[in-house]
Amino acid sequence: MIKSDAQRERTAAQIEGFRQALTKVDREMTGKRAITVRGSYEGMIRQLEDELREYDDLKSGDLTLPNVDRLDQIAPFVAKMRIAKGVSQTELARRLGVSKQVISRYEEAEYQTVAIARLQEILDAIGIKALVTLST
Repeated sequence: MIKSDAQRERTAAQIEGFRQALTKVDREMTGKRAITVRGSYEGMIRQLEDELREYDDLKSGDLTLPNVDRLDQIAPFVAKMRIAKGVSQTELARRLGVSKQVISRYEEAEYQTVAIARLQEILDAIGIKALVTLST
């Protein structure tokens, strides 16, 4: 998942690199090997384009949050919520009084290592309200 504008730019550059490699395959390879290599490159391009599309959709504020049954199911959506709310990693770090590297580490681990109290602070900082219902 792309989590920053810088990662988006790197992903766009990777797509361009794979497209150039495809052109080279078309010029220099034939047969089964060409088909295999072409398929691999095309698959990578599709995957990276999907990631770009998802990031661009999130940046436009387009995010539908699922209903979750457990607190540990929230973590994978925190970065998506941050992006959809228009909050950069740098801005979130500023709001929390930590370095951008801390936020980057949180997001690299998909917030799985963050304590519940800290997760609530993060949600507050990006403007997300969490409603919790406990039941037996």
